[in-house]
Amino acid sequence: MENFWWVLGITLIVLEFFLPGLVSVFIGLGAVTVALLLHFQVVDGLIAQFMTWIAASLVYIFSLRLLVMRWYPSNTERKDVEADDDLIGKRTRVVEEIPEGGGVGRVAHTDTTWKAVSRDGKGIPVGAEVTIVGRDNITWIVELISQNRSH
Repeated sequence: MENFWWVLGITLIVLEFFLPGLVSVFIGLGAVTVALLLHFQVVDGLIAQFMTWIAASLVYIFSLRLLVMRWYPSNTERKDVEADDDLIGKRTRVVEEIPEGGGVGRVAHTDTTWKAVSRDGKGIPVGAEVTIVGRDNITWIVELISQNRSH
């Protein structure tokens, strides 16, 4: 059974070169730990081996992984991606009247329609050209084009 743990451990450690995340190496180290404990006759019995493997792997993952990640930070660039930024300022057309007083209508954008409200609470008729000025959850906030020019 000792050979099983050696093969599993080395396989998982080598697999880390192909899988990102820095997890399989520590699960592999857990298997190597079990192989060493079996070699020195510290553990025996299948249940004890699996419990030792799980415990050792968790200890390695939660202790060494954080340490290694500090030494070798990810080269992945993290950016706040806000999809709305690309749409703010875009022109679109009202396809369902936006009622006065903050009522919800619909505007067309990217082959579908979206809920929309008028920024100033005034009604906007069907066919009017509007500019997207913001978003409230899944509802676009729009403004008539003529209003944009007056500001």
